[in-house]
Amino acid sequence: MNRIVPLSPIAATSVLAPSVRFLNGEVHQWYRMVLGYPDHLVAGLLDRLETTEESRVLDPFCGSGTTLVECMKRGIKAVGIDANPAGVMAATVKTNWSLNDGRLSELLEATLRSARVRARSRTTRYQSDATYRYLSSSGMIRRGWISGRPLKKAIAIKRAIKALPTNASYKNALLLCLISEVVFHASNVKFGPEIYCSKRKVDVDVLSGFANRVHQMVDDLRLVANCDSAPPAVVVRGDARKCGTLLRARKFDRCICSPPYPTEHDYTRNARLELAFLEQVTDIESLRAVKKSMIRSHSKNIYKSDRDNDKSDIGAHEAIVKLAAKLRRKVKGTHGFVELYPDVVLQYFGGMKHHFKSLKKILAPGARCAYVVGDQSSYCGVHIPTADLLGTVLKSLGFVDISIVNWRGRWSTSRSQEVDENILFFSTSSEA
Repeated sequence: MNRIVPLSPIAATSVLAPSVRFLNGEVHQWYRMVLGYPDHLVAGLLDRLETTEESRVLDPFCGSGTTLVECMKRGIKAVGIDANPAGVMAATVKTNWSLNDGRLSELLEATLRSARVRARSRTTRYQSDATYRYLSSSGMIRRGWISGRPLKKAIAIKRAIKALPTNASYKNALLLCLISEVVFHASNVKFGPEIYCSKRKVDVDVLSGFANRVHQMVDDLRLVANCDSAPPAVVVRGDARKCGTLLRARKFDRCICSPPYPTEHDYTRNARLELAFLEQVTDIESLRAVKKSMIRSHSKNIYKSDRDNDKSDIGAHEAIVKLAAKLRRKVKGTHGFVELYPDVVLQYFGGMKHHFKSLKKILAPGARCAYVVGDQSSYCGVHIPTADLLGTVLKSLGFVDISIVNWRGRWSTSRSQEVDENILFFSTSSEA
C-alpha cells in the first residue's frame, strides 16, 4: 500500500481539479448534509478516476446525493445507497430534474395559502401532529431545538404540502425546501461540527424562507433543463454492508464515497429534525431501526446483537485488534459510553470489511474506487489511522493498487489538534 503524504497545495489542486458544467453549487444547495463532502472534491475525484459518460458510478454512502448530482451534470450513470431516510429523500429529490418548474411554482402558491390558514388554527390541533409529538416526547422542544412559533408555522406548511392534489415527487421537493428552512434557519440548532442549540428565536418568518428556497429550486430546475442527456440517478435505501445483495444485477466500474469514520458523530442526531419532519422517526423504536441499518461508527449505535466484530473476520487484522486492546486499557474503570470505544473500533472495521466483501461482488474487473475517510483521536486521545487500517482490510480481500492521498487537515475540537482526512484509492483486479 502506497501512502502519499502530504500532497503539496499545487499538486493537490492539479490532482483534484474539478471540471464541471456548473461551478456555483446548483442543486447541491437545495439541501446539504453537514458532515457531507463538498461537490468540488467529487468533481476532482471523477477527473482523477478518468470517469467518462460510459462509466457506471456507485456511491454506497450517498448521503444527500453529492456524488450523484455531479455525475448527472456530466451525463454519467450513477447509483447511490444510504441507510438514513433523510439522506435518501434529499438525494431522490436532488436527482429528479424532470419536475416542471411552472407546476412547482403553482404548488408553492397553493401551499402558502393553505399554510397561512393552518398556522392560525388552535394550538391543540398542531400539537396532535406526529412531528410535534416526537419532538415533544423526545425532549427536543424542551431543550430548545426549535421554538414554538416557528415550529407551528413549519408544521402548518408540512400539513399543507401533504394535502396538495399532486404526486409524491412534487410533495417531496417542497418538503425538502421546508426541511432545509427548518434546519438551517427556523430552528435554534447550529453545527460546529457537532449539533448544539444556540439562543432561542422567539419567532421566524418560516413561510418567506420556505418560499425563497422553492424559488431557488425553480431557478435551478430551469438551468439543469439545458443539461443534455443527464441520466437520472438511482437512489436506494439500504445497508451498505449488503450492497452486493441490494444491487446484485448491476456492475460498476467506479465507486466514490465518504463512509462514516469511527468517532462520536451520531448521523441520526445531526439529522434528527429532518427525520422528525419526514415522520421517519416517531419514537425510540423507529430511531433504533435506522441506527441498526448503519455501519457502527459511534458509541450510541452499539447493540448487544451486533456481530461485525466476529473474530473470524476482524481477528486476522493484528493492528485493529491491538488498537482495540489499547483502548480497552485506556477505558478501564470508566462508565457509560466511554467504555464502548473498543467495541466501536472493532464493529466499525468489521462492518467496513463486510461492506468491502459485498462491494466486490458488484464491481467490474479493473474498477477504480475512492473513499474519503478521516483519522481520529477523539477516543481517549488514541490515534485511529482510518485509511491505513482500511487499506489492510482491502489488501486481505484481494483489492489492488491501494494508495492513500492526504486531502486536508481538519481541526478536532474534542482534542484541540489537527487530524488528517485522506482519500483511499483502490481497484479490483483487471482479471475477470
